Amino acid sequence: MEYIVASCSDKIITERIRKVVEEDFHNEFLLQFPSSEKAILERLNFELPELVIINFSDEGLSSEYLRDQILQDSWLHNFGIVGLYDRKSDKEEAILEANKDINLLTLIDFSRIESHLGKSLRIINTNRQLIFQGFLADKLVNRMTGSFQIDNHDYLVSPVYGGLLAISLVRMGKIPAEDRHGVQMALSELILNSIEHGNCGISYSEKSDWMATGESIYELIAERCKEPKIASRKVTLNWDIDDELCKFTIRDEGVGFDVLSFREKLKSDARDRLHGRGIIMAQMVASKLLYNKTGNQVSLQIKLHKDVENAAPAGFSDEEVIRVKAGDTLMRSGEFGDCIYYISSGKYTVYHRGNPVGRITPADIFMGEMAFLLNNARSATVVADTPGQVIKIPRKSFIEVVKNYPQYSIFLSKILAQKLVRSNESVAAEHTASQSLHSDCDDTDPDVLEV
Repeated sequence: MEYIVASCSDKIITERIRKVVEEDFHNEFLLQFPSSEKAILERLNFELPELVIINFSDEGLSSEYLRDQILQDSWLHNFGIVGLYDRKSDKEEAILEANKDINLLTLIDFSRIESHLGKSLRIINTNRQLIFQGFLADKLVNRMTGSFQIDNHDYLVSPVYGGLLAISLVRMGKIPAEDRHGVQMALSELILNSIEHGNCGISYSEKSDWMATGESIYELIAERCKEPKIASRKVTLNWDIDDELCKFTIRDEGVGFDVLSFREKLKSDARDRLHGRGIIMAQMVASKLLYNKTGNQVSLQIKLHKDVENAAPAGFSDEEVIRVKAGDTLMRSGEFGDCIYYISSGKYTVYHRGNPVGRITPADIFMGEMAFLLNNARSATVVADTPGQVIKIPRKSFIEVVKNYPQYSIFLSKILAQKLVRSNESVAAEHTASQSLHSDCDDTDPDVLEV
């Protein structure tokens, strides 16, 4: 059962949140509502939740205080955030701008808690490995591919998808933290465009006229989706991320649009520039933005930085920084493990008895922790594949830091537990594959020859 820490003092909103979680996620989440900012911060530091709900319109608990505390040690506070707000008193744009430096995955108006909070939590929980578990340390292929299928009715929670992927890129050391918000917004806007204009066929003039009546675009989408053919359409978001390039492909099931004509309008017509903000935002973060001729598929490509450095944990900011070059040996098998390394940047290969057995990236956070904690000799050699930077933390310094930041020891324990689980899953998968291979290669099979 996973923890969800919620910052909300409004009793009515609290009960609405509780009801959604209890009805939609029976025994999946343990929901906590600390009564003060101090109590919330203690939960964030020592429970280390992977998901937090913040009421940004709360008059009893300061979301500004929590934001500032999160930013003081964003390395530790790397959870995903679902925001709630009252659109009658607060503007969505202002909240998003004020909190663009924290992992705010989506922002839901009070009136949509029952219809959209559960959806958001389900999307995050289903895809939690993207930002909460990182890459498997024993995998040698540093590439990630995958896809999302997005319904039209998920329009208001679609920013969650962009947020998950953007945070994942930061966690993997692919983009700097300051670029996360731009990538998230670009992906979100392109998804929204695919639902609005692609699947639902809503023109820019129709959208303007509808919203001039005071209604939201979501109501117009719901109206269009009363037609079964439109309601059944999906948006597909594919991603392919390697060492050098990140490629997102978003495709809808609509008839498309005249890409060349619209591009010319963006250059001259202020009204079209306003409506085309999704494309403009995507152009701001993209190395390339490519549409197919039909206009129902867009590819957002981002060239990845070679020298991205993760923010150092606040407690280790005074420790020795080591810059490595490709080919440098950071640790050798058999040497005493008297220090642990925090990985700021770079990619590293793990060798056991001369054979490559794993790959380490900033997503692994630490290296050398097993020998360090067990007071043993190193069991493997680690060599840098690329230039990088690590922070060397001797045992004495680590103990002193833990005295001042006791939550770090809990976080390290959690990392080790996750690595152990992943290792067990990997061994189980290899065992299953081996059994399947032996079964398929029965000696009595005339079509299989031993070589």
